This record gives sequence, C-alpha cells and structure tokens, in this order.
Amino acid sequence: MRLFTSFKLALLGLWANKFRVLLSMLGIVIGVFAVIVLSAIALGVKDTVMKQLGGLGAEQMMVIPGRVLGDDTGNLNLLSGVSGAPSTLTYKDVVEIEKVESVESVTPLLETVGRVDYKKSIQEAAVAVEGMLIGTSATYPKVMHTGVEEGRFFSREEEEGKERVVVLGSNIQSALLKERLTEQEIQDEDAGKQKQNWWQKMFDWLIGASVDAEETNQTLVGKEVLIQGEPFHVVGVLESQATLGMTTDNSILIPVQTALEMTSMQNLTTIYVQPNGAADLEQVEKDVYSAIRVHHPESDFSIVKQTEMLEAIDKVTRILQVMLIGITATALLISGVGIMNVMVMSVRERTREIGIRKALGATTVEILYQFFFETLLLCVVGGAVGLALAFGFVEWWNGSITIFSLFIPIWVVKLALFSSVGIGCICGIYPAIKAARLQPSEALRFE
Repeated sequence: MRLFTSFKLALLGLWANKFRVLLSMLGIVIGVFAVIVLSAIALGVKDTVMKQLGGLGAEQMMVIPGRVLGDDTGNLNLLSGVSGAPSTLTYKDVVEIEKVESVESVTPLLETVGRVDYKKSIQEAAVAVEGMLIGTSATYPKVMHTGVEEGRFFSREEEEGKERVVVLGSNIQSALLKERLTEQEIQDEDAGKQKQNWWQKMFDWLIGASVDAEETNQTLVGKEVLIQGEPFHVVGVLESQATLGMTTDNSILIPVQTALEMTSMQNLTTIYVQPNGAADLEQVEKDVYSAIRVHHPESDFSIVKQTEMLEAIDKVTRILQVMLIGITATALLISGVGIMNVMVMSVRERTREIGIRKALGATTVEILYQFFFETLLLCVVGGAVGLALAFGFVEWWNGSITIFSLFIPIWVVKLALFSSVGIGCICGIYPAIKAARLQPSEALRFE
C-alpha cells in the first residue's frame, strides 16, 4: 500500500510540471530512438551485403590483382588490405583455369568506362551515355545472380566468335530512350514526379536517381548502338537491381574477347571461379593458384574465397555496430544526468512540500519512493515513446524505401528498454535520497 501511494504521488508530481517533464523526457526519447534506429540500419546494411555476397555462392572464388596482406599473426587478412599493383591477369589465365578439372565455370571481368551512342534516325542527333563497359563471358548472369528483363544474354559461341553484341543495364537503356519521349510523354512524366512526396524527391536526389524505373514501353533490343564508335547489336537488357552494393543498372556488357580486341586494355580486372559442387575448396584453390602461376612467376595475384569476404564484412559491421551503440549509449547517459539535475532542482523547489508531508506523518521511505518513482517514470515513459517512434520509422522505411530493409532484433529492444530503466534507477537514487534526508523543521522554514 505504501508503494502504491508513493507511485500515485509521483504521478501527480509529474503531472503538475508537464512542460518540464516533457523537456526532460525528450533526451531519453531521442536516445532510445537513436539506439534502435541506428542498430536497425547497421543490421539492415549488413544483412543486405551478406545476402548479396552470399548469393554469389559461398564456394565461389575471386582472382584479383595484388597480394592480400597479412595481419599481426602472419595470416592473410582482407582487412589488412591488398598490395597496390596493376593487374597482370590476362585471358591466358582464364584458359589455364578452365583446364582445372574441379572448376565448373570461369567468368572473367574487364572493366572500364565506355560510351554508348544511339541514333534513332538520320535526321535526329545521337544520344550519348557513359557507363561501366564490362567485357565478360556467357556465365555472367549465373555467377552474378542477375537476370535478363528483355531479350537474352549473349552466348558462348558469340563470345568465342568475337561478335559485336551487347547487353545493356536498365539505366543505360532508359537514358538512351529518355531523349526520345514525345512532348506529351514528357508532360505526363513531369506530372507523375509532381505527385511524389517530398521525401521521395529528396531521397531520389540523395542517391542520384536520374532515371525513373517506369519509363516507356520502348526497347533497344534488336536495335544498333555505337560503343566506342563501333556498331553493336543490342541482344538484351538486364533486370534492374535497386539494392545496396553491387548493381548492373549502369553496365554495358559485351563479350570479353570483343572487349580485348576493341579496347587498349590487355589485362582483366577480376576472374570469378566457380568450383564443382563436390570439390574440396582448399584443393581447388591450390589447383587454380598453380594454373595461374604458369604465367605469373612473381605471384602478383591473390585468390579470395567468398567466405573470407563474408567474414571480413561481418567483422567490419560488428565494429560499426558497437561504435554506434557506444555513441547512443553516451547520449542516453547524458540525458540521464540531465534528468537527475532536473529532479534535484525539483527537490529544492518542493522543499516546503516535503516538510509539510513529513510533519503530517510521511516517513523517510515514502518520500524516497516518491522521488525515485518520478525519475524512473520519466525514463520508462521516455523509453517507451522512443521505442514506438523507432518502430514507426522502421515501418515507414520498409514500406517506402527499397534500397535495403531494416529490421529490429529483440535484443536491441531489450537493450534500449533496460538502458532507460537502468538510467532511471541510477539517476533517481541521488534526488530521492536528497529529498528523504530533509529535516521537517528545516524544510518548513525554507523560502
């Protein structure tokens, strides 16, 4: 009964100073909101990157230029960096890797900046768009887990025959067709943009979205474009990948043999190696290393497994997550100190009230409970409001933004709530003891 009375008096005390209570609570609300939202963002980014890299195949390997550096223990570690060295990987290395029995497929990548020109008719001026020119093989869609939205991907025969065929990213096609819209279509497009919410327009501006996903029904499949001044036949358009991390939307994909022939580049950027499902990864790595070593006596390359990349990314995101939680926990602690300061001032302002209550028979324990509950209620209610706002933000994000999804694990909710309760308990002790120790005779004389 004594606890209930003290709790009731604490509620009445807070209600009597509503504005001050709201301002005091704001720090806890912001702190809890920040803890949950920042943790959700960190976990969402980590989950998206892990899924994208994991989707490439945990058994997949990458051959990259340079040497992976070792850590303090002497083991090779991606986080230690890669020695800077120009690529010496060539198509001969691809041929040697294909000879390894335990290798299922080899996908070379030659990446550079390229320009595409499209001219609809003789009377019209050509439209030029720059993108990432990638020379690769027919296994690219399978290795990168991407699909073709229109048309098809070029074949192995077209690759070996050095055919002038190209597969465009969705943004490249949209940009080339954008200038061909009629006046009425442009007006309809502008009207659609005006209907967008302000936050959608700002987000499009922040991520540099220059081409809308919904363009027109036009397509370049079957048309002819110029790449680096040479005519190419468009055979397909890739699916749009509006996600965090790797994207093919701005890619211009041509057969690697054609890319080597038409560009001044002779060295590949990366080589993806897909082992057989039943193969021993360690043995495959050794066999691939031996095959490439034939043309690289100085061993100026490294073989990186997807599992190693996943482990490195997991470690980095864990560090970032701990850092974010540390920052927000500091903000919560500062908010708690602010609340304690407010409660100390409240005790001083209500000295006569405390004296009157003690003169009428209130015990020291009852006074202590009352002011302790006031501080605790401030933090608990602030934590609950911050939690509700965080859940609302996550729901809005997941319903409106597609770049990556946020999710809130239960341990983050527990951490936020327990932190707010803990801060309330710690910061409520001193004001409560200060109020409980006041002598009735001195409190009644206080002005």
